[in-house]
Amino acid sequence: MTTEETTEQPPVDDCLKERKWWCFLLSSIFTFLAGLLIVLLWRAFAFLCCRKEPEFAPNDPKQKEQKTSRQGKEFEGTFMTEAKDWAGELISGQTTTGRILVVLVFILSIASLIIYFIDASSEEVERCQQWSNNITQQIDLAFNIFFMVYFFIRFIAASDKLWFMLEMYSFVDYFTIPPSFVSIYLDRTWIGLRFLRALRLMTVPDILQYLNILKTSSSIRLAQLVSIFISVWLTAAGIIHLLENSGDPFEFTNPQQLSYWTCVYFLIVTMSTVGYGDVYCQTVLGRTFLVFFLLVGLAIFASSIPEIIELVGSRSKYSGEYKREHGKRYYYIITSFNPTSFLSINILTYFFLLFFFKYKREHGKRYYYIITSFNPTSFLSINILTYFFLFIFFTFSMYYISLYILPD
Repeated sequence: MTTEETTEQPPVDDCLKERKWWCFLLSSIFTFLAGLLIVLLWRAFAFLCCRKEPEFAPNDPKQKEQKTSRQGKEFEGTFMTEAKDWAGELISGQTTTGRILVVLVFILSIASLIIYFIDASSEEVERCQQWSNNITQQIDLAFNIFFMVYFFIRFIAASDKLWFMLEMYSFVDYFTIPPSFVSIYLDRTWIGLRFLRALRLMTVPDILQYLNILKTSSSIRLAQLVSIFISVWLTAAGIIHLLENSGDPFEFTNPQQLSYWTCVYFLIVTMSTVGYGDVYCQTVLGRTFLVFFLLVGLAIFASSIPEIIELVGSRSKYSGEYKREHGKRYYYIITSFNPTSFLSINILTYFFLLFFFKYKREHGKRYYYIITSFNPTSFLSINILTYFFLFIFFTFSMYYISLYILPD
């Protein structure tokens, strides 16, 4: 008789007795510090090894060794330059491939943000669940692999590697990509800082310009204001959701169960200075963050909303398209002409036009504008008179030439 031993997963409560949020957070911090250290070491190595070497005389035996080392460096420099140019063209919005890649990154960022919304709709920030049974984490990992490849392409294309490591979108990748791999090893998920994907919404105006959707300066400015306001709003709501549902470290004994959308509602009510009081922060970390955030959030709300309303409500005086109104015989002409070229055009045509059109002269300007209305039927009669006088003038001219100028 054989007994089969079955391995059971520990209960959820026993699993969560030991919180491991610090593993996810340390993976992001370690990734940032390791990348920063590599860039600094590379700069130090380049400074020490690529200094200008002294020139040797033509007959010096060391000159041959110097030429060999320079050829190797030139080959390495050429390879790095070609790789940098290739990466720059790949992520540039000026090329078709670059535009497709930028739009694809934005779409996947929004998809990853939607997955975060699904996971954050529950009130748990840390769960013990096998990665193989978590569909949303599997999809998010596939997205993060793509983001990691895109990060390395941007790193190669960057002219200043150190400044690239300190960019905002680089920090978004630091705190969203490594925790996905840690969750596979620990068989647990942490909601973490995945809400930082909302900062990708700030790239909406650039993408709409690449697609030739935004053409005017007012529409571009409107898209910038709306994208900044929404991205800051959603990101701050994610921070409140994480802090309130986690509780104060290191005991985590006072968590407040709030869903993500409740935090979104709480922030917009607070930033608008309405403050119903039905939702509020209970943890020390949540209150501390809210105090400092409101210094920035109120300024953004107070400056963005009036400008957005002004841009939406205002319309350019000469914007829009020409619309033909049926049943009207008169049309408006807005044109200009140069008096110096007046004689080179049909003199009689302008003569009759000046009789029928209202003419306004502005001193000090070379160009004059005619703004008036005309009847198409009378305009046709003007052309007939013009050609009639031209015919009379041409007939008398030929008669004079044949009578007095041409010899018998």
